Amino acid sequence: MTVLAVLLAIFVAGTIGFGVTSIVLRVKLRRARLEVARLEEERLIVAAPSRRRPPRAIRRATHAVKAVAETADLLRTHGMQALVASSIDDLTQWLREDRAVVERATAPDGTVTMFFSDIERSTELNVSLGDRAFMKVLARHDEVMRAAIEQHHGEVVKTQGDGFMVVFRWPTDALRAALEVQTRLGADRGRLRTHAVRVRIGVHRGAVVARDGDYFGRNVALAARVAAEAEGGEVLVSNDLREALIDSTEFVFDDVREVELKGFSVAERLWRVAPSPDDR
Repeated sequence: MTVLAVLLAIFVAGTIGFGVTSIVLRVKLRRARLEVARLEEERLIVAAPSRRRPPRAIRRATHAVKAVAETADLLRTHGMQALVASSIDDLTQWLREDRAVVERATAPDGTVTMFFSDIERSTELNVSLGDRAFMKVLARHDEVMRAAIEQHHGEVVKTQGDGFMVVFRWPTDALRAALEVQTRLGADRGRLRTHAVRVRIGVHRGAVVARDGDYFGRNVALAARVAAEAEGGEVLVSNDLREALIDSTEFVFDDVREVELKGFSVAERLWRVAPSPDDR
């Protein structure tokens, strides 16, 4: 039995004493078992003198070792330090970094506030300006987005073209960042030549599944759909997020609309957000 398989077996035994593990760890454990089984098969093939280890096996080994390192990190947390060699320390850093990001973005009630944005009609703007000028506009857009996100304690999950997916721990931070983006881009028209950059922003909060630095689940999909319903220059939020800030005097929620979101069977109430007149 390989070292990987031994670590997995010990983890399974230890789980009984440690209680119920999280869904994410169970998924990772199942994936690790499959990877170990594949590695064992390929090890037997490689043992034949006429065969070489295929590059695919190396990639699978990397994923399997990462999964086992994560289980080893859990064991060490419960006091079994003798099991974990010093070489595992470097490997478990992957897990700790992901976990730190998740903890920073999760509110005490277990929810995460998700912020999606993109530039309205960006393809048309690109054609109108030309590639070189559009890239300058896009660079300025990214600069404004990242500055507002950082100032209000957001974490950029990923970007694609002109789109951003961001998570915040607190809904107020997400809305402050969103409104700041709209204000700064609105005031930037001279700097961005004669073309205004109109950004659509949608915000929602809820429970999510976090894995490998990304977020998944129904609430992530809903947040993206909210952004798709927004118009350029608008910050649109779900009813759940509005309810979380119902007592706040910092924001004004108006222009409520009831829409059918693609993939969702129940209509969703969406609210446009503006800063309170007292805060302008």
